[in-house]
Amino acid sequence: MTTVLVVEDDDAIRNNIARLLKLEGYDVVPAIDGVAALEKVREVRPDVVISDISMPQMDGFALLEAIRADATIASTPVMLLTALDDRASMRRGMTAGADDYLAKPFTRIELLEGLTGLLKKKVRLEQSIEQAVSAHESGLRQAFAESLAGRKPADRFGLETPQGAVAEATLHATVLVADIRNFTSLAERLGAPEVTELLTGWFERITVQGLRHGGAHLKFLGDSLVALFPDAPGAPASSSGARRAIAAALDMALAAHDFRGWVEHRFPQRALPPFAIGIGLHTGPVTLYREASSNESTAVGETVNIAARVEAASKELGWTVAATVDVLQLAGEGVATRAMTSLEVRKATFVDAAEITGIAADVSGATGEAQRSEELAAALQVNSEITARAVKGALQSRLATLKTHRFAPGEEPLRLRGYRLTRKIGSGGMTDVYLAERDDDGLHVVLKVLDASGKNAAEHLTRFIQEYALLSQVQHPHVVRIHDQGFTDDHAYIAMEYFPAGDLRTELSGGMSQDRVLDVLEQLAQALQAIHAHGIVHRDLKPENVMRRADGSVALADFGIAKSMLGGENFALTTTQHGDILGTPYYLSPEQAGGHAITPASDLYTLGVMLYEMLTGERPYRADALEQLLALHLNAPVPKLPPEHAVFQPVLDHLMAKDPAERFSSAAVVLAELGQRQLLRTLQPKLQ
Repeated sequence: MTTVLVVEDDDAIRNNIARLLKLEGYDVVPAIDGVAALEKVREVRPDVVISDISMPQMDGFALLEAIRADATIASTPVMLLTALDDRASMRRGMTAGADDYLAKPFTRIELLEGLTGLLKKKVRLEQSIEQAVSAHESGLRQAFAESLAGRKPADRFGLETPQGAVAEATLHATVLVADIRNFTSLAERLGAPEVTELLTGWFERITVQGLRHGGAHLKFLGDSLVALFPDAPGAPASSSGARRAIAAALDMALAAHDFRGWVEHRFPQRALPPFAIGIGLHTGPVTLYREASSNESTAVGETVNIAARVEAASKELGWTVAATVDVLQLAGEGVATRAMTSLEVRKATFVDAAEITGIAADVSGATGEAQRSEELAAALQVNSEITARAVKGALQSRLATLKTHRFAPGEEPLRLRGYRLTRKIGSGGMTDVYLAERDDDGLHVVLKVLDASGKNAAEHLTRFIQEYALLSQVQHPHVVRIHDQGFTDDHAYIAMEYFPAGDLRTELSGGMSQDRVLDVLEQLAQALQAIHAHGIVHRDLKPENVMRRADGSVALADFGIAKSMLGGENFALTTTQHGDILGTPYYLSPEQAGGHAITPASDLYTLGVMLYEMLTGERPYRADALEQLLALHLNAPVPKLPPEHAVFQPVLDHLMAKDPAERFSSAAVVLAELGQRQLLRTLQPKLQ
């Protein structure tokens, strides 16, 4: 039975459409807004979605964009309901990828005819795709189907030896993997003959470039090309396979720039995503197998796998051509790069890769090099911008979905870039917090997702990005670990270490022994020593920001208002105004309370406040009003510890000194002092 999802916030209209379609034999699934509809699309996989445009929470345009951004449901036909004279909405909807629209008010006949047309189009597309893929080589059918299902053909490269194939030769070569970006979105908006025409036109262009630079054993898998550039024994770097592969990749990038114009001219007003490509390069041993069925050679091996993984990673990096350092070393001098990073090509295995932007003219083998340098730079920039926008748009839709997702018992976990979200564990302000598992190893992590689309969006997003930027500099056992991050204009997420034991507040409330207090204090001093060495002041040290692990160790967390003293702004020379107090009032340093310069000594004062609270179970200063509490931090003497804790009084006096210059000069000095106090505590019973 054909399933139709009807999305309409007006009960009367939704019920009328549902009743009409049920009488015609359709299975109807209702939804009152875009948020509920997106869940239904993923759960039910309807044959057609009929959606109103104006709805609360998520309107029809946002729903359409979210569907098109999710590869698993992107091909679902969508009909938008709009007002009769709303031409702007119609144009916007068609540009965003709507398959049809129906103007209100509409008749029963108009609704049924529109629905029938969409279903026929869907059937024709499925049939014509089958015809198209069967016309290609034997491996194309599976690869194309995987691409439409959201799985990249690159995930299969070189993983298995073709059945019945015979090893032919093993050679050292640079492997080039070229892939079309947004191919799923392109294919679903074209008929099969048009898809074939597009692929044929593109493959003809890049085959010319591959062969021109000595590429061999070219093979097409879906929308991807694999080519080998063998190394000749004793050949100089100027003619190495690595250098020829780089030259071919850059020429392919130029060809893609020209081909984009052909696509726009050939398929006008079809709302196609801009044509773009990605290329990955790696060098090493490659085994060739001869396939008995086609008498063609297929490249197999780890070198092919890594080239495919590098290409896949280049998408999120926004690079057009990415090559491993092994390729760069063999290519010789004159290869221009713009950025370098470490990529995980399989579990716990990393390679260093660089973005390739050019190659010297005298040995590249390309013609008209001087004239083409500016054209190449422009082509790479445009291609990278297209890729970055596509990735950013998909991430934006996914993060927006997280904000409204309802976790039902037993449901399939929601996914985000290698993580399975299992439940929501908290929220506050503009940030939601989720528990997730990493796909690779099942590691539990915390995902913090920020929606910065409302009031003061820029400030919140800046602080969120700053938290990751600061923490990514520090690798220390007593500082929270950061695993991953992603940002868009309105959303951001950070995947960080999960602490099942919670924060220090719970332990503090139950009472802490002197040994435990000393243990925690030393660990926090080590954490402060680490962040201060990177020019970072935490500014909000408190029990809620000290997280506990199962082994009893603690880690400093929540760097949302931390500040770097390095870079373009020296924070020690800036001030905090009374109207913009950052931090928790019970733990503020006098300089924070008074609006003066904040330095690492400010964190040491707060460490003293925590020392007093851990030993006594009470905060050193309490007041009924904020101004009174700030005055105590500014003027009240350092509180005295009970006699049983007197051994720590000198430490507390130095930590909580009102004048920063009278405090310990650094966290390292604090650690040395704590060591002496520990020795004194050990000797006291023997001296008495």
